[in-house]
Amino acid sequence: MVSRVILSLLFLAIHAIIVAQSDHAKILVKCMDYQDKLLSGEQIWFQVKNSTKLYKGITDVHGSFVIELKGSETYLILVKSVGDALNYSEISIPTLKEGESYGDMEIIVKINPPKEFTLDHVFFETGKSSLKKESFAELDELFELMNVKPNLEIEIAGHTDDVGNEQSNLSLSQKRSETVKLYLVNKGIPDHRIIAKGYGESQPIAGNNTEEGRQMNRRTQVKVLKE
Repeated sequence: MVSRVILSLLFLAIHAIIVAQSDHAKILVKCMDYQDKLLSGEQIWFQVKNSTKLYKGITDVHGSFVIELKGSETYLILVKSVGDALNYSEISIPTLKEGESYGDMEIIVKINPPKEFTLDHVFFETGKSSLKKESFAELDELFELMNVKPNLEIEIAGHTDDVGNEQSNLSLSQKRSETVKLYLVNKGIPDHRIIAKGYGESQPIAGNNTEEGRQMNRRTQVKVLKE
């Protein structure tokens, strides 16, 4: 998930230049944090409004990428994270007159990448550490995140509700976090970049007196240790 995200757009110029006509605008996209540190490996998507058509980009080591967007369209600007693609703004590419073309254009996206987030769609068999198949899509997104951010190191934190024996819950949460780590390692993430740790029932985020609360407490979290 992305938390406390502010997206600011800086349009340097959209000039109509009398040169060969093009119906695509070439845009330099930059991503940085609140301290103006450029961020690599950030996924920024442009979705044609009222459509499923997407244009995707990932920032390089300089925190930027160049993307070409078709004119005469309005695009939702999405910041992609694990399990989410959050919409924060939109941009309209104007229609050109005959003989005109687009000039330089720049967009700056400012975000605070989350230091901790929950894998909302990772599920285990009841009382076991084996993953349900519906977990794979979100884990694959986590793999992609680690793949495009080669310096990223994380902790996989497993949590349970308080049903059952405390020591058994601690053991189960450890096994579940290790299962998630193994899934990522088997896909190619180096072992040293992931720590698996189970916390059992010791860190509830809701009351255990309702099924809804217990479900919230049974969770797998990702903690960013190094970026």
